[in-house]
Amino acid sequence: MLKKVMFHINSLGKGGAERVVANLSKEFVKKNIAVVVATEWEAKDEYPLEEKVSRLGVGLSEEEEALPGATKRKLRKKRLREAILREKPDVVYSFCRNANYRAVMAASGTKVPVIISVRSDPNVDYASAKHKIISAYLYGKAAGAVFQTPDARDFFPGFVAKKSTVIINPLHEKYLGRGIAKERRKAIVSVGRFHEAKDQLVLIKAFELLMADYPEYRLEFYGDASEDNTIAMVKEYIASHRLKDRVILKGGSDSLEKDIFDAAVFVLSSKYEGMPNALMEAMALGLPVVSTDCPCGGPASLIRDGENGLLVKVGDAEEMAAAIKKYVDHPEKAEELGREAALIQTKAAPDAVAQSWISYAEKIMK
Repeated sequence: MLKKVMFHINSLGKGGAERVVANLSKEFVKKNIAVVVATEWEAKDEYPLEEKVSRLGVGLSEEEEALPGATKRKLRKKRLREAILREKPDVVYSFCRNANYRAVMAASGTKVPVIISVRSDPNVDYASAKHKIISAYLYGKAAGAVFQTPDARDFFPGFVAKKSTVIINPLHEKYLGRGIAKERRKAIVSVGRFHEAKDQLVLIKAFELLMADYPEYRLEFYGDASEDNTIAMVKEYIASHRLKDRVILKGGSDSLEKDIFDAAVFVLSSKYEGMPNALMEAMALGLPVVSTDCPCGGPASLIRDGENGLLVKVGDAEEMAAAIKKYVDHPEKAEELGREAALIQTKAAPDAVAQSWISYAEKIMK
């Protein structure tokens, strides 16, 4: 029986994996399981943790960050190992590639099992020969592995997949039980940081194909800039195509459950994803959703095309526009698919998802 767990992730900065750690931590403490979250650094804008959750910094000082790469890796592993030995968790759950590597090495010889978790498309994150070799070796040593989709699991060698499980992301409770909007405003919305992988430009191009026929509709983006220059490219495109009155950049928001609640359509335009939280949340609110059928199968595992949403090809503005048009032209059908989408609330209820993580760890510990 689990009494204490440690989550290890680089930071709690705004991102999908970070949100899952925050949500799971909350559910674990509700079940009277002690939780320690060990991070490498504190981000500027982080997901808050429950009061009962302990937060540990296992990263490097400013001076240590100036050391050679190999030295830094050894120090990071050492700090995490010290934390594991000190805290004595029943299990360590690690999230994302580098944290997974570090956790398996740090826990070696401690008798504390490590369950690694892959949170992105492995075809991108583990594309190089180096990472294929490292991940096969280290994940082979892990006690278990959690994947978001069967496609992600099947990327790895059979000896890793065999001991793994697939678990959907938990929804935040603020997306549960809100009902479905009775009236919808003429807005197409998209949520996600501005990054090359999110491909916001293809959605803008799809919207351009609809603008003349639907002059009252606007396209709204909710999300912050990332480390690349995607937001600059988007702003330049909006300006050069004179779209500033129709395409609105809303920035990040902590109240998306209110901001997008009564939108006409939600669109996910990504080139690749893990398990897209934004799509899950839009579905939970009963929005008619359109998503690219992108690797590694996250949207396809959530959407039954034509039943609770619509799937379109990656990078295909015309097909995306046609899917949006279906909803706009047929509001009764849009409402029907939205109601079906909202049933995800049961499948991804935070309590049930947390129990899946707990049960999997307890099975490994036997």
